Amino acid sequence: MRKIFCVSLLLMIILASLPATAKMKKLGQAGMTFLSVGGSARATGMAEAFTFAKNDLASVFYNPAGLASVQNRAFFFNYTDWIADMSVANAAVAWNTGAYGVFSLHTQMMNYGDFHGTAISEADPRGYTDVDVGDVAGLALGLGYGYQMTDKFGLGGSIKYVNQKLGSNDTYMGDALEKTGKQNKIGTVAFDFGTIYETGIRSVVLAMSIRNYSGQQLYENEEFGIPQTYKIGVSANLFELLPLSMGSDHSAMLSLEGVDMVDHTEFMNYGLEYSYMEKFSLRGGWSTQRREDGIGGLSLGAGIKLGSVGTNGRLDFSYSDFGSVLGSVMRVSIGGSF
Repeated sequence: MRKIFCVSLLLMIILASLPATAKMKKLGQAGMTFLSVGGSARATGMAEAFTFAKNDLASVFYNPAGLASVQNRAFFFNYTDWIADMSVANAAVAWNTGAYGVFSLHTQMMNYGDFHGTAISEADPRGYTDVDVGDVAGLALGLGYGYQMTDKFGLGGSIKYVNQKLGSNDTYMGDALEKTGKQNKIGTVAFDFGTIYETGIRSVVLAMSIRNYSGQQLYENEEFGIPQTYKIGVSANLFELLPLSMGSDHSAMLSLEGVDMVDHTEFMNYGLEYSYMEKFSLRGGWSTQRREDGIGGLSLGAGIKLGSVGTNGRLDFSYSDFGSVLGSVMRVSIGGSF
């Protein structure tokens, strides 16, 4: 198993050290990109370096292997105040069946805000009239499963139906009306898969996930893929790796991830979560993805344990910097188990 750890760590180092000139530009080659919006305040507070997470239902949106350690019956909800007056909501419930593993139902809902359409009108002095463009939204509905193969190795997966609606419109051939109320929508099925392995080397954990795996989609005459994402990460409690005597009440989980997305060049996420007695947490993270795009890379977050919300109730907040043009993104999450 030490060999697996060394090989995985080497792959991450190679990925992080690739020069920019060696990376193929892949921007704008994916659709349904709302699937890439982070769905957890705890995760985004660490710049989404989160594939290591166990016993956290939010892991179903990052690495479904984390489902394997979810206790009892659990729930999770996250709200994201996204850029340009858009918003995203994530919700999940899970049931630990014991010997048969953990099952979950989860959803992600994208609200694109208000859209105003126009249509040609000779009767209106403006030459056009306002029209209702209909429903503009994104939706993913999924069924997840996690299983703890051994006390150190867990795996998980999910299947989800993804749908995006971009309203309706009238089509014209020249000045002649060809069709009214054309619905602009598309749907597909996608898969997620992941593993989490506790190496036994102090607190070092290796994790891997593949999200949004699906075939090419065809809309009108154009083909595109959804934002398939591959991650490999390593995490550990710094207080156990370094010669520091902080006691069992303190932990500082450091996580590093290499990320390969179908519509972006490879990048790294770095996250740190300090916790005191598992009751209070402070988080920080840095993503080279947003930094390379010139829109900031810093993320911050905090969380508190809620004793009134089951055995693992927690309330989390996060702040992500997207630069002076796009502004900041705030998230709030709540979850627990009973």
